[in-house]
Amino acid sequence: MTSTDPFDALEAVIRSRRGGDAKASYVAALFEKGRPKIAQKVGEEAVEAAIAAVQGDRNALKGEAADLIFHLIVLLVDAGLRLDDVRAELVRREGLSGLVEKASRTAPPPPVIPEPAPAATGPLPLGHDEAAPAAAPLRPEGEKPGSPRPLPPATGGF
Repeated sequence: MTSTDPFDALEAVIRSRRGGDAKASYVAALFEKGRPKIAQKVGEEAVEAAIAAVQGDRNALKGEAADLIFHLIVLLVDAGLRLDDVRAELVRREGLSGLVEKASRTAPPPPVIPEPAPAATGPLPLGHDEAAPAAAPLRPEGEKPGSPRPLPPATGGF
């Protein structure tokens, strides 16, 4: 069956080159290098497309978008997916608010539970001495709260 859709035609060519001679085919070389390299290429092309868009360079954006779509199709094929799978996902999302759809696939982050601090094994921080007696109470024993206390003598400043 011959397709007139250029994306379908490109997908067919990419599938036909899988397992081919890596010295004769860029696509075969990508498949040989593996998914991490293919994914890296998708990321590079996405950044280049974004830069072209921000710069307002329509011709560069057109070329970078073609590169991005090409590499994305290579990645999909490597992952065992087809453009029809992507089409079906787009149909599934049709009529959904983008915010609602994203929220449905974005789980809230798990709560952060702090781990207990390990027991001190080395020297204590300055000002901490386990052997030192407990600090004196703020009020002498027997003094009632609210009663005035004398000020300490002046020492001449700080």
